[in-house]
Amino acid sequence: MRKIKESNADLSDEDLMRYNRHILLPEIDIQGQNLLLNKHVALIGLGGLGCPISYYLASSGIGAITIIDRDEVDITNLQRQILYTSDDLKRRKVDVAYEKMLALNPSINIHKLDNEINRSTDINIFNNFDLVIDATDNFKTRSILNEFTLKTKKPLIMGAAIQMSGQVSVFRNDLEGMPCYNCLYGDLENETTSCSEQGVLSSLTGVVGSIQATEAIKVLLNIGESLESKLLIIDVKFSNYKVIKLTKDGNCKICNHN
Repeated sequence: MRKIKESNADLSDEDLMRYNRHILLPEIDIQGQNLLLNKHVALIGLGGLGCPISYYLASSGIGAITIIDRDEVDITNLQRQILYTSDDLKRRKVDVAYEKMLALNPSINIHKLDNEINRSTDINIFNNFDLVIDATDNFKTRSILNEFTLKTKKPLIMGAAIQMSGQVSVFRNDLEGMPCYNCLYGDLENETTSCSEQGVLSSLTGVVGSIQATEAIKVLLNIGESLESKLLIIDVKFSNYKVIKLTKDGNCKICNHN
Protein backbone atom coordinates (compact mmCIF):
# COMPACT_ATOMS: atom_id res chain seq x y z
CA MET A 1 0.00 0.00 0.00
CA ARG A 2 1.07 3.59 -0.59
CA LYS A 3 2.31 5.73 2.23
CA ILE A 4 0.22 8.80 2.99
CA LYS A 5 1.46 11.77 1.00
CA GLU A 6 1.82 14.98 2.95
CA SER A 7 2.27 17.66 0.30
CA ASN A 8 1.63 18.51 -3.32
CA ALA A 9 5.25 17.67 -4.10
CA ASP A 10 4.61 14.03 -3.19
CA LEU A 11 1.78 13.71 -5.69
CA SER A 12 2.61 12.98 -9.29
CA ASP A 13 1.38 15.34 -11.97
CA GLU A 14 -1.04 12.62 -13.06
CA ASP A 15 -2.38 12.27 -9.51
CA LEU A 16 -2.89 16.02 -9.24
CA MET A 17 -4.82 16.06 -12.50
CA ARG A 18 -6.76 12.83 -11.93
CA TYR A 19 -8.01 13.77 -8.47
CA ASN A 20 -8.14 17.53 -9.02
CA ARG A 21 -11.87 17.86 -8.37
CA HIS A 22 -11.51 15.96 -5.11
CA ILE A 23 -8.51 18.00 -4.02
CA LEU A 24 -10.44 21.22 -4.62
CA LEU A 25 -13.05 20.14 -2.08
CA PRO A 26 -12.16 21.47 1.39
CA GLU A 27 -13.66 18.31 2.90
CA ILE A 28 -11.13 16.15 1.03
CA ASP A 29 -8.11 18.20 -0.07
CA ILE A 30 -4.65 16.58 -0.39
CA GLN A 31 -4.81 14.86 2.98
CA GLY A 32 -8.16 13.24 2.30
CA GLN A 33 -7.13 12.01 -1.12
CA ASN A 34 -3.99 10.50 0.36
CA LEU A 35 -6.13 8.77 2.97
CA LEU A 36 -8.33 7.24 0.26
CA LEU A 37 -5.21 5.97 -1.51
CA ASN A 38 -4.32 4.08 1.65
CA LYS A 39 -7.70 2.43 2.20
CA HIS A 40 -8.82 -1.08 1.28
CA VAL A 41 -12.51 -1.58 0.50
CA ALA A 42 -14.31 -4.85 -0.18
CA LEU A 43 -17.19 -4.78 -2.66
CA ILE A 44 -19.39 -7.87 -2.52
CA GLY A 45 -21.63 -8.17 -5.55
CA LEU A 46 -21.09 -6.87 -9.08
CA GLY A 47 -24.70 -6.58 -10.15
CA GLY A 48 -26.96 -3.57 -10.52
CA LEU A 49 -25.60 -1.88 -7.39
CA GLY A 50 -22.04 -3.12 -7.60
CA CYS A 51 -21.46 -1.84 -11.13
CA PRO A 52 -21.76 1.91 -10.36
CA ILE A 53 -20.07 1.40 -6.99
CA SER A 54 -17.05 -0.24 -8.63
CA TYR A 55 -16.63 2.63 -11.08
CA TYR A 56 -16.83 5.29 -8.39
CA LEU A 57 -14.50 3.49 -6.00
CA ALA A 58 -11.92 3.15 -8.77
CA SER A 59 -12.26 6.69 -10.09
CA SER A 60 -12.15 8.13 -6.56
CA GLY A 61 -8.74 6.62 -5.91
CA ILE A 62 -9.48 3.99 -3.27
CA GLY A 63 -6.00 2.48 -3.09
CA ALA A 64 -7.05 -1.19 -2.86
CA ILE A 65 -10.38 -2.72 -3.82
CA THR A 66 -11.35 -6.37 -3.46
CA ILE A 67 -14.26 -7.36 -5.72
CA ILE A 68 -16.19 -10.54 -4.94
CA ASP A 69 -18.77 -12.21 -7.19
CA ARG A 70 -19.21 -15.74 -8.52
CA ASP A 71 -21.58 -15.01 -11.42
CA GLU A 72 -21.11 -14.76 -15.16
CA VAL A 73 -22.59 -11.99 -17.28
CA ASP A 74 -26.07 -12.88 -18.53
CA ILE A 75 -28.14 -11.05 -21.12
CA THR A 76 -30.72 -10.16 -18.44
CA ASN A 77 -28.00 -8.20 -16.61
CA LEU A 78 -27.49 -5.69 -19.41
CA GLN A 79 -30.66 -3.74 -18.59
CA ARG A 80 -29.06 -2.29 -15.46
CA GLN A 81 -25.50 -3.57 -14.91
CA ILE A 82 -23.55 -0.82 -16.63
CA LEU A 83 -20.11 -2.44 -16.45
CA TYR A 84 -21.04 -5.00 -19.07
CA THR A 85 -21.80 -5.08 -22.78
CA SER A 86 -23.08 -7.75 -25.14
CA ASP A 87 -19.47 -8.73 -25.82
CA ASP A 88 -19.09 -9.73 -22.17
CA LEU A 89 -21.82 -12.38 -22.13
CA LYS A 90 -20.74 -15.62 -20.41
CA ARG A 91 -17.60 -13.98 -18.98
CA ARG A 92 -16.97 -13.91 -15.23
CA LYS A 93 -18.12 -10.62 -13.75
CA VAL A 94 -14.97 -10.26 -11.65
CA ASP A 95 -12.82 -10.51 -14.78
CA VAL A 96 -14.77 -7.85 -16.67
CA ALA A 97 -14.90 -5.55 -13.64
CA TYR A 98 -11.19 -6.00 -13.01
CA GLU A 99 -10.33 -4.97 -16.56
CA LYS A 100 -12.66 -1.98 -16.70
CA MET A 101 -11.74 -0.64 -13.27
CA LEU A 102 -8.03 -0.80 -14.10
CA ALA A 103 -8.67 0.81 -17.49
CA LEU A 104 -10.35 3.66 -15.62
CA ASN A 105 -7.61 3.96 -13.00
CA PRO A 106 -4.47 1.84 -13.51
CA SER A 107 -2.76 3.26 -10.42
CA ILE A 108 -4.91 1.39 -7.88
CA ASN A 109 -4.73 -2.22 -6.69
CA ILE A 110 -7.65 -4.49 -7.49
CA HIS A 111 -8.06 -8.00 -6.13
CA LYS A 112 -10.73 -10.35 -7.48
CA LEU A 113 -12.42 -13.36 -5.91
CA ASP A 114 -14.95 -15.42 -7.86
CA ASN A 115 -16.49 -16.91 -4.74
CA GLU A 116 -19.76 -16.48 -2.96
CA ILE A 117 -19.76 -15.37 0.65
CA ASN A 118 -21.12 -18.16 2.84
CA ARG A 119 -20.48 -19.59 6.28
CA SER A 120 -17.49 -21.56 5.02
CA THR A 121 -15.77 -18.37 3.84
CA ASP A 122 -12.56 -17.61 5.73
CA ILE A 123 -13.58 -14.70 7.92
CA ASN A 124 -9.93 -13.68 8.28
CA ILE A 125 -9.96 -12.08 4.84
CA PHE A 126 -12.20 -9.38 6.31
CA ASN A 127 -9.36 -8.30 8.59
CA ASN A 128 -7.68 -6.88 5.48
CA PHE A 129 -10.49 -4.44 4.76
CA ASP A 130 -11.16 -0.96 6.14
CA LEU A 131 -14.79 -1.05 5.01
CA VAL A 132 -17.21 -3.50 3.40
CA ILE A 133 -19.91 -2.66 0.86
CA ASP A 134 -22.83 -5.04 0.45
CA ALA A 135 -24.17 -4.93 -3.12
CA THR A 136 -25.72 -8.39 -3.06
CA ASP A 137 -29.33 -9.29 -3.76
CA ASN A 138 -30.27 -11.79 -1.07
CA PHE A 139 -30.91 -11.73 2.66
CA LYS A 140 -28.77 -14.76 3.43
CA THR A 141 -25.55 -13.19 2.16
CA ARG A 142 -26.39 -9.88 3.82
CA SER A 143 -26.90 -11.62 7.15
CA ILE A 144 -23.53 -13.38 6.84
CA LEU A 145 -21.81 -10.12 5.92
CA ASN A 146 -23.38 -8.50 8.95
CA GLU A 147 -22.01 -11.24 11.23
CA PHE A 148 -18.56 -11.20 9.63
CA THR A 149 -18.20 -7.43 9.87
CA LEU A 150 -19.38 -7.46 13.47
CA LYS A 151 -16.77 -10.06 14.37
CA THR A 152 -13.98 -8.23 12.53
CA LYS A 153 -15.27 -4.77 13.49
CA LYS A 154 -15.65 -3.26 10.02
CA PRO A 155 -18.18 -0.65 8.83
CA LEU A 156 -20.83 -2.11 6.51
CA ILE A 157 -22.59 -0.12 3.78
CA MET A 158 -25.83 -1.85 2.81
CA GLY A 159 -27.95 -1.17 -0.26
CA ALA A 160 -30.97 -2.79 -1.86
CA ALA A 161 -33.19 -2.11 -4.86
CA ILE A 162 -36.33 -3.86 -6.05
CA GLN A 163 -39.13 -2.73 -8.35
CA MET A 164 -39.08 1.08 -7.93
CA SER A 165 -37.90 1.29 -4.32
CA GLY A 166 -34.44 1.31 -2.79
CA GLN A 167 -32.75 1.43 0.61
CA VAL A 168 -29.33 2.46 1.88
CA SER A 169 -27.93 2.23 5.40
CA VAL A 170 -24.58 2.46 7.15
CA PHE A 171 -24.01 -0.06 9.93
CA ARG A 172 -21.06 0.93 12.13
CA ASN A 173 -20.20 -2.62 13.11
CA ASP A 174 -16.77 -1.29 14.05
CA LEU A 175 -18.25 0.63 16.98
CA GLU A 176 -19.83 -0.51 20.23
CA GLY A 177 -23.52 -0.09 20.99
CA MET A 178 -24.67 0.52 17.42
CA PRO A 179 -27.61 -1.17 15.64
CA CYS A 180 -26.72 -3.88 13.14
CA TYR A 181 -28.45 -5.25 10.06
CA ASN A 182 -30.18 -7.94 12.12
CA CYS A 183 -31.59 -5.31 14.49
CA LEU A 184 -33.46 -3.89 11.50
CA TYR A 185 -34.51 -6.98 9.58
CA GLY A 186 -34.33 -9.85 12.04
CA ASP A 187 -33.77 -13.38 10.77
CA LEU A 188 -34.56 -13.30 7.03
CA GLU A 189 -31.93 -15.74 5.81
CA ASN A 190 -34.55 -17.92 4.12
CA GLU A 191 -36.29 -15.01 2.37
CA THR A 192 -35.77 -15.30 -1.40
CA THR A 193 -37.34 -12.11 -2.78
CA SER A 194 -35.19 -10.64 -5.56
CA CYS A 195 -35.40 -8.47 -8.66
CA SER A 196 -35.32 -11.61 -10.82
CA GLU A 197 -38.81 -12.32 -9.49
CA GLN A 198 -40.28 -8.85 -9.04
CA GLY A 199 -38.29 -6.68 -11.45
CA VAL A 200 -36.33 -3.48 -10.89
CA LEU A 201 -36.09 -0.11 -12.65
CA SER A 202 -32.68 0.11 -14.31
CA SER A 203 -31.82 3.65 -13.21
CA LEU A 204 -32.80 2.95 -9.60
CA THR A 205 -29.81 0.66 -9.19
CA GLY A 206 -27.56 3.51 -10.30
CA VAL A 207 -29.11 5.84 -7.72
CA VAL A 208 -28.72 3.38 -4.86
CA GLY A 209 -25.21 2.31 -5.88
CA SER A 210 -24.03 5.92 -6.20
CA ILE A 211 -25.32 6.71 -2.71
CA GLN A 212 -23.55 3.65 -1.32
CA ALA A 213 -20.26 4.75 -2.90
CA THR A 214 -20.76 8.25 -1.48
CA GLU A 215 -21.46 6.92 2.00
CA ALA A 216 -18.34 4.74 1.81
CA ILE A 217 -16.14 7.74 1.00
CA LYS A 218 -17.74 9.78 3.79
CA VAL A 219 -17.14 7.03 6.34
CA LEU A 220 -13.55 6.48 5.20
CA LEU A 221 -12.78 10.20 5.49
CA ASN A 222 -15.06 10.89 8.47
CA ILE A 223 -16.72 13.82 6.73
CA GLY A 224 -20.25 15.18 6.81
CA GLU A 225 -23.17 13.30 8.30
CA SER A 226 -23.49 9.73 7.08
CA LEU A 227 -26.43 7.34 7.12
CA GLU A 228 -24.93 5.78 10.24
CA SER A 229 -27.75 4.13 12.22
CA LYS A 230 -30.25 5.45 9.69
CA LEU A 231 -32.22 3.92 6.85
CA LEU A 232 -32.69 5.93 3.67
CA ILE A 233 -35.81 4.82 1.80
CA ILE A 234 -36.05 5.82 -1.86
CA ASP A 235 -39.31 5.67 -3.80
CA VAL A 236 -38.52 6.78 -7.34
CA LYS A 237 -42.07 6.15 -8.56
CA PHE A 238 -43.38 9.03 -6.48
CA SER A 239 -40.05 10.85 -5.93
CA ASN A 240 -40.23 10.33 -2.18
CA TYR A 241 -37.11 10.12 -0.02
CA LYS A 242 -37.20 9.65 3.72
CA VAL A 243 -34.73 8.79 6.47
CA ILE A 244 -35.64 6.62 9.46
CA LYS A 245 -33.53 6.58 12.63
CA LEU A 246 -32.47 3.09 13.67
CA THR A 247 -31.98 1.92 17.24
CA LYS A 248 -30.17 -1.07 18.63
CA ASP A 249 -32.36 -4.05 19.46
CA GLY A 250 -31.51 -5.14 22.98
CA ASN A 251 -32.71 -8.64 22.11
CA CYS A 252 -30.75 -8.96 18.87
CA LYS A 253 -29.18 -12.41 18.86
CA ILE A 254 -26.37 -11.27 16.55
CA CYS A 255 -24.85 -8.01 17.76
CA ASN A 256 -25.46 -8.73 21.44
CA HIS A 257 -23.25 -11.81 21.22
CA ASN A 258 -20.23 -10.38 19.38
